[in-house]
Order: sequence, then C-alpha cells, then structure tokens
Amino acid sequence: MDLQAITDVVGAVSVPLFAVASMAAVGLGQTVRQFIAPLSSFRLLVSGTVANFLVAPGLALVLTALLPIPADARMGLMVLACAAGAPFALKLTRLAGGDMPTASALLAVMLVATTVFMPMALPLLLPGVEVSSGSIAAVLIPTMLLPLGAAITVRQLRPGLARRLQGPVQRLSFWSMLVMLANQFVADHRELAGLIGTGTVLAIVLFTLANLGAGWALGTAKPGVGAIVGISASQRNMGVATLVAVANFGDSSAVVTVVLAGFLALILLLPLTWLAGRVGTSWQANRLRHG
Repeated sequence: MDLQAITDVVGAVSVPLFAVASMAAVGLGQTVRQFIAPLSSFRLLVSGTVANFLVAPGLALVLTALLPIPADARMGLMVLACAAGAPFALKLTRLAGGDMPTASALLAVMLVATTVFMPMALPLLLPGVEVSSGSIAAVLIPTMLLPLGAAITVRQLRPGLARRLQGPVQRLSFWSMLVMLANQFVADHRELAGLIGTGTVLAIVLFTLANLGAGWALGTAKPGVGAIVGISASQRNMGVATLVAVANFGDSSAVVTVVLAGFLALILLLPLTWLAGRVGTSWQANRLRHG
C-alpha cells in the first residue's frame, strides 16, 4: 500500500471521527435546559449569530476580494466562514477565563444553526461554483445533528453515564483532530507549500484576528460574554468544514486551505486566549484588592 492510499484511509476515518466525537463531547455536557438556555438571552443570541453568520462570511468575502488568493483557496475559506460551533472553542474559553456554561450553551446553538445556514449560504457565497446543498445537508446531519442529539439524550436520561463518557470522548476528539491535521499535512504537503506565497496565509491570519476582535466587541453587549463570542467567531468548526470541503471540492486545494486555517487559528488563538485569561485574572485581583 503506497503513501497516498494510506493517507486516504486515515483521512476517511479521522475526519468524520473528529466531527462526530466533537459533537458528542459537547452533547454529553448539555441537558435540554442548558441547550436551550441561550434562547432566553436575546443579546447573547443576537451577538453570537451576527458574529458567526454575518461578520465571518462578510470578512471572508472582503479578504478574498482584496488579496491574491487562488480560486480553490477562496472556496475553502468560504466553507470555513460558514462553519460555526467549534468544540475546541470551549478549551479556548477556559483559557480566557470565560463562563463555561454560557460558552457551552452558545456552542450548541451555533452547531444547530450551522446545519441550516451552510446549505443555504454556500451556493450564494460561491456563485458560479457547483455546490450541492443536498450533499452539505447529507454530511452535516449524521456528523453533527445526530451525534449531538444522541449525546444530549444520554445526558438528560443517564447523567452518570454521560459524565463517565465525556472525558474519553473529549480525548478521542482531540487525538482524532491531531491525526487528521498530521495526515492532511502529509497527504497535501505540496499543495500546502503552493499556498504559502499566494496571500492565503495572510487572509487566514486576518480572518481569524478580525473575527476575534469583532466577536469580542459584539459580545460586550451582554456583560461578561465578550470573550465567549469572540472565540466562538474566530475558532471555526474545522471538522465540519473539512467534511463539506471533501464532499464538494475533494480534488481541489479547498480542503488544504481549511486544514491550514485550522492549524493557524490554533497557533494564533491559544496564546491570545491564555493572555486574555491572565490579564482578566490580574484585573479582577486588583479590583478586589482595591475595592
């Protein structure tokens, strides 16, 4: 078996496994009441929706129009811009010292909204490019909605079992993400190298940072959730974006762009959210000391 065949097999397993495990890990921590909690906060719901489904795609459109980006990379960035609800955002929120129940609830709502938004938005954002709404829905339902719904049901009916399962499922999600990234880099290293001098890297960096800043600003409409909305908007759902890109643009550099964007986002957001958490902790300590 040659290297290409091996990477194909590893990709066929690791990509959907990462998506399903990520959704299940979120659902195992959510009761039905927690899942619908964001619906009672109008400002949180509006700021999260605007940041994820208006600002993010809008930024992608602007950046791909202004920067010299290949057509395939443009498709990948658009897919990523429509994919909200990244489970890894919870780890970043913890680093930033954000409220975890609020972040988890918003994440769950963004996941469901993505399954509705992507099939409608991508054909509009990529005019002239053949995008199958049906194939997008066919990918999202079994890898997002069904695992999420099943896990929430387990959490609701068997909370003890859900608590025992959540840790192993979270680890499975993390390791499958690492395998997916490494495998994609091995399989597409030539295509990745070809993107380096095209403006694609700059577009990804600007896209990530601008989403973080815009989401944070929008989130301040509700006290205490600026970091949560900022992280939600900047950390896109790489697993779902990869699945959709493979299903619709499998022979192009769109998939490589999604993987590269996911990798660069981690490099950018891990230190930034850690720093935000340290600054926030220091500020609170000073406030208590002098209060």
